[in-house]
Order: sequence, then C-alpha cells, then structure tokens
Amino acid sequence: MNNENFTLTPDTANPPDQAGRAAGSGAPQPATCAAACPLARIPAPVWKSLLRRPFRKRHPFIFWLLVLVLMLAGVAAFSRSEDGQAMFGGGERLALVTVRGPIMDVAPTLAWIRKIERDPDVKGVLLRVDSPGGGAAASQEVYDALARLAKKRPIAVSMGSMAASGGLMVSMAGQRIFANPSTVTGSIGVRMDIPQLQGLLGKIGVGQETLVTAPYKNAGSYLRPLSPEDRAYFEGVLKDMHEQFVGIVASGRNMPRERAAQLASGKIFTGREAQKLGLVDAMGGQDAALRWLADKTGVPATRKLLTRPKEGSWLAASLKSWFGLDLSSLASTAVGDWRTPIFLYQF
Repeated sequence: MNNENFTLTPDTANPPDQAGRAAGSGAPQPATCAAACPLARIPAPVWKSLLRRPFRKRHPFIFWLLVLVLMLAGVAAFSRSEDGQAMFGGGERLALVTVRGPIMDVAPTLAWIRKIERDPDVKGVLLRVDSPGGGAAASQEVYDALARLAKKRPIAVSMGSMAASGGLMVSMAGQRIFANPSTVTGSIGVRMDIPQLQGLLGKIGVGQETLVTAPYKNAGSYLRPLSPEDRAYFEGVLKDMHEQFVGIVASGRNMPRERAAQLASGKIFTGREAQKLGLVDAMGGQDAALRWLADKTGVPATRKLLTRPKEGSWLAASLKSWFGLDLSSLASTAVGDWRTPIFLYQF
C-alpha cells in the first residue's frame, strides 16, 4: 500500500454528520426543524409579554393597596347588612314577619324584628300568622317585640289557617287584623302540661327520691300526682298568666277588659265569628292586608316585600315546605326537659 500525503477538506455545504443524516434518513436539518416549529413563528414581542413579571411583583405596593381597599369595602358592606341598612337596598320598602308553627324557638324571629326596627327604609310591616300558639314566655316575647315595633311602623296582620292562643296574642300587636272566614283563632287562655310517669316507672322497677328545702320546690313532679296544695299553687300561677293574656287582648283590640275576659274561655272561633266579636277587623287574605298597608304607608303594594333570609339545612327547608314540619320547633320541644311542667298559650 502506498503512503501518500493528502489532506481532508471539510465539506462546508454538507458537514459529515448532517450529510450522513440527510443521505441516510432523509430527516430535516436542524435549521430547517427550527424554522418549521410553530413556536418559532411567534413574534418576539409576544414572548416578551407572556414572560413578563406579574403585576403584583412589578407593583407590590399598588397591588396590596387595592386588596386592602376591596377587603375594607367587603367588611363595610357586611357590617351594614348586619344592622339592616345595605341588606335591604335603597328606597322605601315593606317588610314581612312570619310566625308559623309552634312558637318555641323565637330567637330568629326576634332578631329579624330588631333588624326591621333599625332600618329607616322600612315603612310598614306585614305580619303573617299561621300558628296554634306555643310557649307562654316565647309568645309574649314575640308580642312585646312587635308591640315595640308597632310604635314606629304600622303593622297589618294576615291570619292564615290558624292564629289561636299564642298566635292570637302576637296578632294583637297589629293595627289592622285580617282573617279568612274559616281561619281558626281565639283559644284565649293558658295551659299547663305535667308529665305523669310514676305508673310506668313502677312497672319497670325504676324510682327516684328527691330531697327539697322548700315545700313547693318539687311541685309538679312527674313521679307523683299533684297534691291539693300543689294544685292550688299552680292554679294561682295560671291565673296570673291568664290575666296577662286578657290584658294583651283588651289593649290590642281597644276593648274593655271585662269584654276581653268574657272571650277568654278557651273557645276557638272562626274568622267570621272573630270579626263579629271584635278580635278581627276585616275578612281577607294576605293581599288584602298588604293593600291596606300600602295605602297606610304610601309604599306600592307591588314592590317586593323584604323577607328574612332563609336559615337551616336543605332537608329542614324541604320538610317544612312539603309537610309543614319545623325541625327547629320539634327539636326545641323534644330536647327540652320533659320532666318539667310546661306553660303554654297553645290550642
């Protein structure tokens, strides 16, 4: 083999690696691949805007100032809604207060009445009552709150299917009371329920001993019948409550106390009978009461009523809507101490 001097000159047009790839596989050269890539066609200004630092990093002071302003605005709106201002919106309005079902847990109703009372845009209140009554103290609490509100706003009452006993009591705060001819109302009086379980407990061999330091401390025990002294004692308490109810009816209906006492026999009346007796002003439903309230206040009856925000779970709302079951009222009745005597303004 001859040894000859020679030099290798690179192929500048086709470098060996590229030439081999082009000859062997037919794949495009790197320059051709970069040109064919879709990202390569995006203009540089676009890339610059996409990769730009976010506003909060470029202007941190302005960003956090805006966040603080938005937070303060949200807090202000929330606080105004709590005291009944911005929650209702602008303009004069009429508000709806609903008393439905057994009157037991009245805290939400009382809170709603207080909000209405603080709102200057509320010019009148429509009180819708559909209740057989309930706890004596609870009924009086609602009546007292409504009577206080009635000194500042006119209240029109619309009785539904039933507004008896405690339901009638809360209605006495209204200036004008409307009822349907078949509304069940009346039942003016007070009732006391005393559980008696000594027979059952004796059969299953369960008992209880109670030590007291005063003769009436254990009056109304569920473990023994009432003694004559206990009965006279509780009758005195009931009489006092009864007289309070009679006084509320006489004041609310602007009738002599003797007349109200005559109606306080515990009897129920239809709406038509109640109108003849002076417990109701006119026959009509909620629309009639609303029209009267609109004429009284000058606020159009077509304007949407302000209503209390819904509370509770979806299940509770559904049961109340479908079957008339109020879980909060049932719970307050069931969870309470069943061993304690209960005083009721209830039909």
